[in-house]
Amino acid sequence: MKYKGYVGTYTSKESKGIYSFEFDGKKLSNVELLANVKNPKYLTFADDLVVAVCDYEKGSGISIFDKEGNKLDSLEYEDSTSCYIDYKDGYLYTSNYHEGTFSVISIKDNKLEFVKKVLIKEKAGSHQVLFYKDEFLVPCLFLDKIAVIDENYDIVSYIEFEEGSGPRHGVFSKDGKYLYIIGELSNKLYVVDMDLRKVVNSVNVLENNKTHVKDSAAIRMSDDGKYIYVSTRTEDVISVLKVDKEDVKLVQVVSSEGLHPRDFILEKDCLIIANRSSNNLVSMSINNGLIDKVENIVDVPEGIAIILEEK
Repeated sequence: MKYKGYVGTYTSKESKGIYSFEFDGKKLSNVELLANVKNPKYLTFADDLVVAVCDYEKGSGISIFDKEGNKLDSLEYEDSTSCYIDYKDGYLYTSNYHEGTFSVISIKDNKLEFVKKVLIKEKAGSHQVLFYKDEFLVPCLFLDKIAVIDENYDIVSYIEFEEGSGPRHGVFSKDGKYLYIIGELSNKLYVVDMDLRKVVNSVNVLENNKTHVKDSAAIRMSDDGKYIYVSTRTEDVISVLKVDKEDVKLVQVVSSEGLHPRDFILEKDCLIIANRSSNNLVSMSINNGLIDKVENIVDVPEGIAIILEEK
C-alpha cells in the first residue's frame, strides 16, 4: 500500500510551511516542501483538499490547498492561530487555544465562508473538536472541562474532570460508549462514560506515576480498539495502553527517537511520529499492539501535525 502524507510545522529559519512525504507502510521517503505558509499548526483533509490553520501578515485563519500545493482560498477571521481543525459534511471546525473559541467555516467549490464563532471562555485552552452524534465536544485544557455544543452551536453542558487535569485530545471507543481523553497537565488518560457524561476511570500514562511532567499531547487508537497510544513531549516518549471498555492498563513506554513528539499518526501496524525539536519523522512498526522497532527516520523541520491518505 502506498500513502502520501503531509506535515504542518512551526515556521522558522529551517521550516517554510507544509511538507509532503511518501510512505509504503513501513518506510518514509521523498520529503518535499508542498506550500510556503506561516505556522500551519494543524492540518486536515476536506475531500481532495489539504486544509491548514495558519498565520497571515496581520491575523490568522484557514487556507486550503490542492495536492500540488497551490493555494485555492484563505479566510482570515482570528487574531491568533487555532490549534486544531477537522472537517465534516461541508464544514470545517476549529478550536482556538489562545482565544478559548470554537469556530465553524463552510467550504464549497473551493471557497471558504465564515459561519460562526462560539466563545467558550477567554483563555479556556480549547484544544480539539470531537464529533459525537449531533454534538461537538471541545476539551478545554484550562477549565478542566469538555464543552458540549449542540447542532445549533450553543453550549448546552460540560463534562467535568479533576482539577489540574488539562483535558487536551481524545478518541472514542469503537461503539462510541466511552471517550478516552488525555490530560496534558496530569499525564493521565481519563475514561468518560458517554451515557453518564462523567469520568469513570483514570490511569497515569508514564512509568512510576510521574506527575511533575505536564506535557502529554497526541492520542490515537488501534484499528481493533484494543490499544491507545499517547505522546508526552518533555519525556520524549510514546505510551501504549491496553483498553477494554472502562478498564485501562499501561503496558509499554518507549522513546519517540527524537525530541518533543507533538503529534503522530497510526496506520495499521505502523506509527509515524513528528518530533518537533529534533526535526525528524520516525516510522515505528507495531506487533500485537506493542511498538516493535524503528523502521526509518527522515528529516522534517519543526513538524507538529501529520495527516496521511492512500495514494
